[in-house]
Amino acid sequence: MHSRKKTENYLINSDTFVLQPIRDGYKLTTRVIERHAEFDLPKKPIQIVKKTCELYGASLKTRTLTARLALGNRHKTPIVVAHAFDTPYIFLPTMSPNSEENVWISYHSIADFQEESVGCSVLLENGYKIKVNVSTPTMWRQFAFAALLERDFAKKQFLLQRPRTFLAQEGLFKYPVAEDTE
Repeated sequence: MHSRKKTENYLINSDTFVLQPIRDGYKLTTRVIERHAEFDLPKKPIQIVKKTCELYGASLKTRTLTARLALGNRHKTPIVVAHAFDTPYIFLPTMSPNSEENVWISYHSIADFQEESVGCSVLLENGYKIKVNVSTPTMWRQFAFAALLERDFAKKQFLLQRPRTFLAQEGLFKYPVAEDTE
């Protein structure tokens, strides 16, 4: 993997795998790991996530609330940052999103987890390995919640594609279905 410099106006995209906080003296920056590249940015990971969410139509708070509707009121809720062609870009936080130690990891980039003496390592689909300061069971839990969020996203996409021929069954979805007045 090679390192290259990117603009400060970086946005999460389908090649973004990890947003890792890096302490540089008193300043917090971000190491971005992409499918074929790795580079540092002079912004906090949370700033990149917030800016990306807003560009794609919703605030981080709205994305989190939407995820909590599907998953329940969970701590460290994975979120759909954006989506393209029915594919959600789901990122899961390793800690509280506002923590300066939180690492944002793309759900679709995760290949496996390895237990370490302290924390665990996340193996990415590009062969890269990143150590995080959370346990392996916690990472599997986050991964499972991201999978549930992906399933909920797919259900919503199905509803969009079949608006009148699909009758919502009571209790199938947690979202109200509006009746046509025509």
